[in-house]
Parts: sequence; C-alpha cells; structure tokens
Amino acid sequence: MILYFDNLITNIPAHPGVYLDIDKIRDSCKAYSTKDRYNVTLYTLLSYAELDWDEVVIVYEFGGDMVERKKEFEKFVRDLWPKAHIFYGRSDNQKKFQKRLKFVNDLEGDLVFYAGNNDHPFIAPDKETINSCIRKIKKMNEKWDYVSILYSHFLEGYRMGNKKSPYRKYVSSCPKILEESKNYFTVLFPEVWGHSIQIFNKKLINHIVFSEKFGGEIFRRIESIWRHERMLNKRVDQLTIIPKNPVCGHFDGYSHLKHGEYPISEEIFPPFFIPRGFFENKIKIRYGYENYKEGWVNINPMKAKHAFHDKNGTDMKISLEDIPLFWKKRISKIDINPKLNKSHLRKSIGDLHRKMRFPHEPIEDKDFLYRFKARIIAANYLPYWLKRLLRNNHLIKKLRAKIFFKLRDEFTLEEKKIND
Repeated sequence: MILYFDNLITNIPAHPGVYLDIDKIRDSCKAYSTKDRYNVTLYTLLSYAELDWDEVVIVYEFGGDMVERKKEFEKFVRDLWPKAHIFYGRSDNQKKFQKRLKFVNDLEGDLVFYAGNNDHPFIAPDKETINSCIRKIKKMNEKWDYVSILYSHFLEGYRMGNKKSPYRKYVSSCPKILEESKNYFTVLFPEVWGHSIQIFNKKLINHIVFSEKFGGEIFRRIESIWRHERMLNKRVDQLTIIPKNPVCGHFDGYSHLKHGEYPISEEIFPPFFIPRGFFENKIKIRYGYENYKEGWVNINPMKAKHAFHDKNGTDMKISLEDIPLFWKKRISKIDINPKLNKSHLRKSIGDLHRKMRFPHEPIEDKDFLYRFKARIIAANYLPYWLKRLLRNNHLIKKLRAKIFFKLRDEFTLEEKKIND
C-alpha cells in the first residue's frame, strides 16, 4: 500500500468563520487547546507510521506563516520514513495531480491511501480492522475494476453499510450492501464515490483524475474533480469496503456541522487533541476518576460531559482498550481509579459504542433527512444547467414541498418497521 499525502499546511483558514465553534471549544479547555496545523500534521503523520507501507509519497506546501519550517519538516518525515519520496508544492489542479499520480503509478503496490487532508489521524487501538479491510480489498481487486476503502468519517460510512440504519438510503445514491463481516461492510455504489478519505486501487484513482480534461482549473483535492458536473457521464460501479469500527477521524470532529441541518453532538463525536507530553513520550493517563486533574489525560466513560462543556467533565469517554495505537508507546503512566465501578463502566462503554453508530435515538432531525433525499435525487438525475435554471423557480419550490411531505411519510413508515 502506498501513502500518498498531498496537502497545504498553514494556520491561515481557507474558510474564515466556518470553525468558530471549534475555536470556542479549544479556547475553553487546556486539553483541547491544540490549534497549530503544523503540530496537527506531525501528529497525523506519526499515527500513519503505525501502518505498513510499500512506499511513502509526501507532497506538501507551507503557507506564508510556515515557510521557514521546510527543513525541520522534511527531517521529521525522513526520520519516520528514510526512503520517503518528498515533493514541495501541493497539487491544486488536475495537471499537478496527474503528474503526481504518474509517479505513484510506477511505485510498488496497487492500493493508494490518498491523504488529501492533513488532519485525519489513524485513531484505532490496533490494526485488526484496517488489515482485515485491506485483505478483503486485495481479493476484490482481482474481480472488480474499481475498489476502495473508506478510512475516515466513520458515522457516514456506518450509515451506508448497515441495513438497519434508517439513514442509509439518505446519505448516498442507492448503495447496495453485498456482504457483512466482523470488521467491515462491502458496499457497491453505481457511481464513483470519490471523497478524499479513501484507499483507492490505482485504476479507480486514475479514473477520477484522468478521465476528463479540465486544463488549469483549480482542484485542491481529487474529490473536487469527481464532483465536477462534467464527470457525471464518467460513472462506473465502485466497490467500497466500509470499516465497522473507527480507523481514522477528523481532528476537528463534526464541529463545522454543528449549526447546519446535519448536527452531530460533540459529546458523541468530540474533536481530537494532542495530549500533553505526546511528543516527549510522557503522556499521563488518569482513568475513571470523578475529579479532573490538569496535566493528565482524564478519561472517564461514565461522565456525562466533556471538559470543554463542563470544567468537571472529562477529556475523553473511551475504554482503556480504545486508546489509539500510536499513543501507547508514548504513555509514561496510567493511574486507574481503584474504586471504579466496573459494571457501570461496561454499561457506559456499551452505550457510547451504540450512540456512535446510531447517534439520534429518537431521530431528532427527520426534516433534514427528507430534504437531503430530495437533494440527492436532484443531484444525481438532473443536468447541471437545469439545476441552475430551476434553482429559484416558484413552481419548483412547490414541487420540492410535495416531495418533502411524500418522503416524510415514507420515512415514518420505515422507522415504524425498524422500531417494531
């Protein structure tokens, strides 16, 4: 497997104002105060060092606030992967992506872990799930032309793969579940689903990047190429392996969606943080205590609130077994509360795992689901020019309202069946 990391690293926000809520969280709690994207990038790459790579390709560029750190960064990468291929100048248009992929195509290995983000660290406690998915995709690669593994955004993936999820058909275009095992779902999409959080086989990532010509048009991630309206006629069946347990995750969680029409609670999916002492291999874990202690990573699955919502809360709500693999060699001390109520602990951990997979019980935002399904229908079956022409049309608004109520009735029936 080839790690292909291709990113701009800067503290200058691309979309000012989008992450105001995560700034409030990070300003409210010392444990969560990590904001520097340089350190976040190092943290992410250190997590990737736990995985097995045939080759490592690092394509990067620094914003004006970090250009003086080039030598330091490249030394860091060389210390992790002495034979890494390092290129300065991130890909931001099709021609640059094509140039990098031509290089990747000549390397050993048919799977490409495309890291189009610098903040999706590998957070799993072991490699069982990811290795199981890789073994499966290698077998499927012999039978299918276009295959991938969804390695991040666990919630969306689980909803697409789990037949019992009432959200499944609302989050993608007609996914077909072919198989389910202990560690993954095997799902067939009737089109390329090209988000930049996937392990692609070479044929699929090349299909996305080479099958249309866009000249010098700006594309900062390959998913932007896939989303272009001129790619609608390039659809192919894509087989995707969806992990049943978190593999990687977004450092800032779902905070950017907090006030949108698809809100996710930070108590279920909190943002990540770099624990104090991480880079010095001096992480101190304090587990199961009611009181909060500064300077330690406070973990208590039985707490109702995180420390960024309640000063007497906790930094993390996980089991000791769920501590990320790349933390473990950096932990210097673990202090477990000797008075821990183990039966209460097991119940709390079970509830947390369930909520990660079905965070809305009862379903809190049904109206969103109806609107979203209507949007998916429009996105997949209407040509781009017609969508633009009709976007503000009064009659279309009436039609959308009728679709809304029809979908609401359908969903209510489905939910009743599931609950029964």
